[in-house]
Amino acid sequence: MNKKKLIIIILIVVLLAVITTLLVLHFNKKEKYVYDVETVSYIKYNTIRIDNRYGVIDDKGNIIIEPNYDIIQIPNPSKAVFICMSDYNTDINEYQTNKVLNDKKEQILTGYESIQAIPTETTEDGIPFEKTVLKYKKDGKYGLMNFDGKEITEPLYDDISAVTYKEGMFLVEQNDKFGIINLNGVDVIDIEYDMITVDNYYNVDTKYQKTGFIVCKIGDNGYRYGYINYKGDKLLDTEYTEISRITEINDDNNVYLIAYKDGQAGVLKNKRTIIDYKYESIIYNVNNDAFIVQRNDKKGVLNKNGDTRIEPQYTKLIWNGKYINVEQEDGVRKVLDENGNEVKDGYIARTPTSDGKHSIVYGDDDIYKIIDNNGNVVIDNGYSYIEDIGNNYFIVATSQKNGIIDLSGKSVVDLKYSSIFKLDNTELLQANITETNTISLINKNMQVIVTMDQAGIDITDNYIKLYSESDIKYFDYAGNELSAQELFPNNNIYAKKINGKWGFVDKAGNQVVDSKYDMVTEINEYGFAGIRENGKWGVINSNGEIIQEPIYDIDSLTPQFIGKYYKSNEWYGNDYYTNTISSEDETEADGTLNENGLEENSEQLLDVE
Repeated sequence: MNKKKLIIIILIVVLLAVITTLLVLHFNKKEKYVYDVETVSYIKYNTIRIDNRYGVIDDKGNIIIEPNYDIIQIPNPSKAVFICMSDYNTDINEYQTNKVLNDKKEQILTGYESIQAIPTETTEDGIPFEKTVLKYKKDGKYGLMNFDGKEITEPLYDDISAVTYKEGMFLVEQNDKFGIINLNGVDVIDIEYDMITVDNYYNVDTKYQKTGFIVCKIGDNGYRYGYINYKGDKLLDTEYTEISRITEINDDNNVYLIAYKDGQAGVLKNKRTIIDYKYESIIYNVNNDAFIVQRNDKKGVLNKNGDTRIEPQYTKLIWNGKYINVEQEDGVRKVLDENGNEVKDGYIARTPTSDGKHSIVYGDDDIYKIIDNNGNVVIDNGYSYIEDIGNNYFIVATSQKNGIIDLSGKSVVDLKYSSIFKLDNTELLQANITETNTISLINKNMQVIVTMDQAGIDITDNYIKLYSESDIKYFDYAGNELSAQELFPNNNIYAKKINGKWGFVDKAGNQVVDSKYDMVTEINEYGFAGIRENGKWGVINSNGEIIQEPIYDIDSLTPQFIGKYYKSNEWYGNDYYTNTISSEDETEADGTLNENGLEENSEQLLDVE
């Protein structure tokens, strides 16, 4: 082999080594934010409370764990892993009894000082614990394990707690310093900070996935903040006296931050400064995609790129729609447009309508009007409020009553409601009358499709339920009424009201349960329904057989049942099932437990910024 070939081979080997190293670094970095969180589509196990003691039932109402414990955690209600605790010791802030049982009442996950679920209040499915991993304690330190007992991390940490809005990520503490790991035990943020908070960013499509972290170190100069994105990449060193993310800017690919250096505010887009640190304060106006800045006690306006629209020269500056109300140092007030030009049309607020041909305006008299783009008044009926809801329809208000008009000024929904508002992600409006707790639903053609007194409303993933003490109706998001048969095709029987009383019929319409009840619920996912008679609730199964005669005093208009047990909750909100005849809680909490059954002094330092 000649020397030239040897050099080529060496270069190829070096190049391959560099490529391999880069690939390893890439995948190690990616591993920080790519992990699988357990999902729960069906809740098989629930806690029961009887005589102020806790146990577990399954989805048929069978007792799996007798109610003998002070508290029971079910971290993943699709798995038979139940953390049973009793005999709280206030001296050491721990339970003397801490054991994990399965559905055969066998003790599992032994050999540890304690096993705990990890509480979190921000899961999408509402389950109050991390559903994928548990926290174990050994030799006075904490680590993560999976539900099969495999230790994911060694017991290295003084504490482990859930990260708000970031299921699958955990705040870990060592020697009074904090970092972040994920559920695979991979370090996302090194343990070197005195405080870590999430930035609270949310996008409808990606939820909280792109939420980043504001980190803090405390030194001789006091608190200094930096920023780390959701991938664990450090964007800003801890050199700022204050940092907050502009969460109103919905951009998954870029992070906009208001940061302070030595008391002066600026704005960064990722690592790049787009507004220099020379302002006393900066406020983002989401409606106009611009910044209100203050320097030397004078206010002005910059656009999102940092270019000046209005020099900081006004003692007061308020944005009203597309108009800006300002006051000079001599007390003179002006109305400006978005570029700082003075307007003198007599209005102090102007908001273009969705058709692009009109604007909603009002003056110093706070009387709302609609004008066209030439300034001609189209609607002037003395309204105290007008809101554009599209298709040339407007919510209007006067004398604390709300209605809807069209662009001609014609009333299309009577001016009689306490409030009217859009139901998100639907084609419907909800109109309320407070005095009678009346709810009406209005479709896109401004027709009132249903009205119900003393009503409640639930909006699920695919339908809307409107209900009262004596009635229940279902609608799709366009306002079409739906039958129970359409919504629950797998049920055997369905609630039906005949001559003012409720019973159940089968799919063919044959009577299965006599129509003698004041109210009922539909058969739920567990195969049970409630029946109310003379103010008391009982239970039937999916075949119409009575499981429990009506004996329960329950406040809910639509109670939920599993077997003979009905759903209730603690004063602090945790759900459980019980067969207590009265719906009132049996006892008040004694103050030693928090809402997830953990000692109150289990302090979590990671909060929403």
